Amino acid sequence: MPDRDTLLRDTVAPYGELRVLQLSGGIEVAYCTKVLADAGADVAFVEPSNGHPLRSRAPLFAYLHSGKRSIRDDAQSLEQLLAKTDVVVADALPMPWDELHREYPHLTVAVITPYGLTGPWAGRAASDLTLQAAAGGMAPRGAIGKAPLMVGGEPSYWFAGAVAAASVLGVLPRHATGGGELIDISILEATHLEHGMNPVTFASMAQRPFQTSRGTPVPGIEPTSDGYVGFFVITGQQWLDFCALIGQPQWTEDERLFIATERRLRADELLGPIREWTRSQTTEEIVEIASLMRIPVAPIGNGATLANIDQFVAEEWFVQNPDGFTQPRRPYRFENERIPLPSKTDAVGAGTVQHWTVKAKPASVDSALPLAGIRVADFTGFWAGPLAGGILAGLGADVIHIEGPKKPDGIRMNTIRPMTEDGWWEWSPLFCGTNTNKRDLTVDLSTPDGREIALRLLATSDVMIENFSPRVVDQLGLGPDIVRAKNSRIIVVRMPAFGLSGPWRDRVGFAQTIEQAAGLAFVTGYTGEAPVIPNGMCDPLAGVFGAIAALVALAERTRTGAGQVVESAMIGAALNTAAEQLIDYSATGRIHTSLGNGSSLLEQDVFRCLGDDQWVAISIPDDAAMSVVGDLTGAQSMPALAAWCAERSAEAVTDALWSHGIPVSPVFWAQQTIDNPQFVARGFFESVTHPICGTHPYISWPGRFSAGPALWNRSPSPTMGQHNAEILAELGFDRGQIEDFSSRQVISDGVLTQKHGW
Repeated sequence: MPDRDTLLRDTVAPYGELRVLQLSGGIEVAYCTKVLADAGADVAFVEPSNGHPLRSRAPLFAYLHSGKRSIRDDAQSLEQLLAKTDVVVADALPMPWDELHREYPHLTVAVITPYGLTGPWAGRAASDLTLQAAAGGMAPRGAIGKAPLMVGGEPSYWFAGAVAAASVLGVLPRHATGGGELIDISILEATHLEHGMNPVTFASMAQRPFQTSRGTPVPGIEPTSDGYVGFFVITGQQWLDFCALIGQPQWTEDERLFIATERRLRADELLGPIREWTRSQTTEEIVEIASLMRIPVAPIGNGATLANIDQFVAEEWFVQNPDGFTQPRRPYRFENERIPLPSKTDAVGAGTVQHWTVKAKPASVDSALPLAGIRVADFTGFWAGPLAGGILAGLGADVIHIEGPKKPDGIRMNTIRPMTEDGWWEWSPLFCGTNTNKRDLTVDLSTPDGREIALRLLATSDVMIENFSPRVVDQLGLGPDIVRAKNSRIIVVRMPAFGLSGPWRDRVGFAQTIEQAAGLAFVTGYTGEAPVIPNGMCDPLAGVFGAIAALVALAERTRTGAGQVVESAMIGAALNTAAEQLIDYSATGRIHTSLGNGSSLLEQDVFRCLGDDQWVAISIPDDAAMSVVGDLTGAQSMPALAAWCAERSAEAVTDALWSHGIPVSPVFWAQQTIDNPQFVARGFFESVTHPICGTHPYISWPGRFSAGPALWNRSPSPTMGQHNAEILAELGFDRGQIEDFSSRQVISDGVLTQKHGW
């Protein structure tokens, strides 16, 4: 029998003919082009003779630039390079877009800036800290009475790079028949998406704020006898099981404690008994028993422990960089694929692009949406999976969201109407905000007829996306082998929490659990205190990479004609975002820890201002900036600056410093961003009218496409079963069959409760 290595196929990297030029920029630009390089693109980066600024962070630089070509900025004229390039990624336009597009009509340029290229804040100074503050993600994180907390590890830049990469890959299908375009990525908009699930839509639809108080989940990250363990208890059953786990059954008699917000408000009452129990056990003991009870739980990973966590070892999440350190592999993996290994990073100017040739001018301009004609069967729920499908829908694909009449998309349970009211399931702002541009098929997949409907749909689809627990699709009779037997060209994107194999395969995993395991929580928290859960950002991270995996697989199908199965586990996107922790420890032994709102790279903090719970975030990049701050405020130290801020409103502090090039922002609550003048000017919030819930603001994509879509949310999220008859007719079922399916509740236009005969 052949060994495993013999059975493996080469790495799937279909963009070998794509020429990408990386110009100026930091992590956001370098990570975007890394994602493109991981998909096979030929990437060259231009750097001055004294090297790229990130070379001062050597392991990070090597991780981000492995497989790219370093070319000196004086090796060729920019004009020569642009004539040979398909895609440019930078933090500024190399020349005005009209001129650039006229001279190089084949060229697509992705520009990643703090606020975008347009609007009143364009060109203003920013830092990761101030972007988190302005985007609305920080305010609820941390402890009451203390400063709001940022997420450590510069996540705004990493996520913006992923968003830019998805945007570039998303428009490439249009390039086959048309010219290039400008993609204008706003890190602020990406950060808003990263840190909250449709908070502005929620506030408008519910007529109450999305969040108004700071605090951490109870239970959250708790001390053990040998470290910390992370919980995320969200459902009523999980709370019942947790109370049984720690020997506090009397807590289940208090109905208020089933509500996560109530537990947070009563933390002083609950945390003593919880921590008395957790401190009596090791982390491993707690994780083992809680996992068996289906309670979301994880060890708190960090740079020193990640490479030894059994699940990550089993799924081969880490590879060796030629520079001598361990790094994450790319976040997605094709079936039976060899893991791509990093190559040696070029020395300054050691690369060449002599093999690049001048690109032909496009023969025509294609005005269609780039994914027009692609059908996606979206078997996902909650946030990460639906966001992946939502990105493809925004780019023009026909995305059909499949849910069950007895088991609808779980996020519909987050309703603002009582479940005694007819149609309560339609009143979920979080569902509405994530599923625009889709159609809905509500079908009972547990029935033979429901399964046949699903298989007929999949036979006509280009992509299937699912984020069930790995065992579920096989139990439903919709596993990849069965689906591909019906449709050999289909792309099957699987988005489990921790992977399709390994000891954690069947564990419950929410975004918060993944943040704990991947290291993102370890660098978030007050200095010297326990880590704090970032609280949800791994869902959008995973959603973007689910879309990237689908786009790469579609490109491979264009190249080979064959379908693909690709695993895009949620943990992979998180491990890549937290990569610097692992690579720094592996290279130097340094462990990244939480620094509150501080940074090892610059002076910064969050300061209290006049008013109730009013705060301002300030970053001071260098000595010159500190001198400017001193001249403006009279403060020659951070304590003195804190005293100066305490006598002023957050808006006054911002007005005084921002106009002089200092990164600064008030700490906004997410719902307050609806009035942000930069968001308003760029049309980031789009007005959408839902047939039941009315007209409300919805976020768009954190980028603008010069060739479209001009409007991201072109139709509202579908109601349950809204398109049942339409889709079934497309699949060849006649009116009598459709009526029969409806009468037997194989299909439905709502949740089947007892009132409806369930």
